[in-house]
Parts: sequence; C-alpha cells; structure tokens
Amino acid sequence: MLAFWIFVAAVVAYEVAHLAAELRIGAPARGSCRTVVVPTRGGRDLARFAGYVDYVVVDGAEAAGLRWVANRYVELGKSGALATALEAVDADLYVFIDDAHPGPWLEALRGMCGRFATAYRWVLGRLQNAFSLRGLDWMVWRRTRFLYGGAMTVPGERRREAVEALRRCPVDDMALTKIAGDVAVLPLLVPMDPAPRTWEFFIRQAVAARLGNPLLWGVELVFYWVWVAAALLFPPLFLLHGARTALRSRRALGRVDWAQVLLSPLERPLEAFVFLASAFRRCFKWGAREICGGC
Repeated sequence: MLAFWIFVAAVVAYEVAHLAAELRIGAPARGSCRTVVVPTRGGRDLARFAGYVDYVVVDGAEAAGLRWVANRYVELGKSGALATALEAVDADLYVFIDDAHPGPWLEALRGMCGRFATAYRWVLGRLQNAFSLRGLDWMVWRRTRFLYGGAMTVPGERRREAVEALRRCPVDDMALTKIAGDVAVLPLLVPMDPAPRTWEFFIRQAVAARLGNPLLWGVELVFYWVWVAAALLFPPLFLLHGARTALRSRRALGRVDWAQVLLSPLERPLEAFVFLASAFRRCFKWGAREICGGC
C-alpha cells in the first residue's frame, strides 16, 4: 500500500510541477521589429490574413491580394517556402505561420526581436487537440522546447544559417529547432485548422518526435503509460488534467472550451497508445515526401 501511494504521489507531483511551470510562462520582453509574416499553405487559406501579414510565399496558388514571392524551392515544400522568404525579403524578424487564425498571439510574435520564439497550437478539431496538446507539456521546460512550425520566429541576423538548415531538411520545425538554441515560448495558444486524416496526423507527429528527439520520445512514452496507470488507480488525476485543459482553452480562445475539457480524460490514454504505435514505424509522410530520419 505504501508503494502504491508513493507511485501516485510522484505522478501527481509531476503533474502539479508541469501546471506550475506552465502558469509561470510569462510574455517575454517585446521590442519593435520590422517584420515579415508568411503563411505558407494553399490559396484558400490566405484571405483570413488580409490586413495581418506583409508577404506570402506561393507556388502557383492565388495570393489573395497580398504581396507575394514565388517559392524558389518547390521540391522542398514548406521548408523551401520559408527559405525563399528568408532569401527574398529583408527583415529584422521573420514570423512564419501556417493554418492559423489571426489573434493576439500574432502581434506577440511580431515583438520577438532577435529571438527564436514560438507559440503552440490549439487545434479546432477537438479529437486532434486531445492528442496535440501533449506538445505543450514539453514547452514548459527550456531543455525540451522546440519551435512549432505553425507559429514561430527567426531573427534576421540568423537568416543565412536558417536558410541552410531549411535547404538540408524538408521538415521546417526540426530544421530550425536544431539551430535555434534558446527558444522563447509565448503564454498564448494559436487556434489552428485541424489536419486531414486524423489517425495519420497522430502517427506522423509521434514518429517525427521519435526521429527528431529519440530521448524525449522515450521519456514521453514511459510518462504517458505511467500516468494512465496512476490515473486508473487514482481517478482525481483526471480532474487535475481537466483543469489544465480548461486553463489552456481560456488562453487559446479567451473562454473555457468545456467540450474539450470533457474530452480531456482521453488525452493521456490516446497519447500513450499513439506513441506506442509509433515505435513500429520507421518513417513518416511529410507532404509528398517520406522522412526516415532526423535533420
């Protein structure tokens, strides 16, 4: 019985430590930068950025009336689009965004002069979000932070280094995280469109985590299964996790998304099963390419 309570207490302490670290993430000091913001998805997504962005990078899609530059490295997909922006446009800070919905997070990213910085996603497809939110757990610790490709900045003085990294690796967040060093994380979440093909999205993200950072992937796999075992023995853990989801939805949307809170008991079990399934995949699909290693 003593061993049982020590086990449960350790998991609860770790969850509380995560929550406390998340609450301590404050807005980094902001500056005044000359900025270019580049969404990099198809034309149907660009109209929402009118009045928010300086440039878009296109590869044959309509630019929705925005200033645009043509992708010089179409074969590299999104990494090629980001490399094109870095080469073609002179700026103090580059803010790269994807299938996002403009909001306060965008102005906050614009102020990250001289910093690699990121915000994290709040996927508007709730089942996908039940898996996706795991990434925010690891953003709270400096050693495990990564640049989230849907909303991130590159300082102008690192542009050449960033171009080389992107041209070597078609997975943009892997490439830029590798060179970034210290990553600033904003205490805001980015409302994102859901990805197509939910199960493929789950597996792709988990396999990418394993190839990009095998040690962190292993820690996550063990952590999620230990957490599920502890929660089955001590169900109040699900309530604590629901409180974290409520806090996160308020940051993302300005209100509590109670539907997502009700789904929160699925988060850790879903993460555990997806990460276990990813152990049996050697590669993942990234656009039209198959990626079988880290950058």
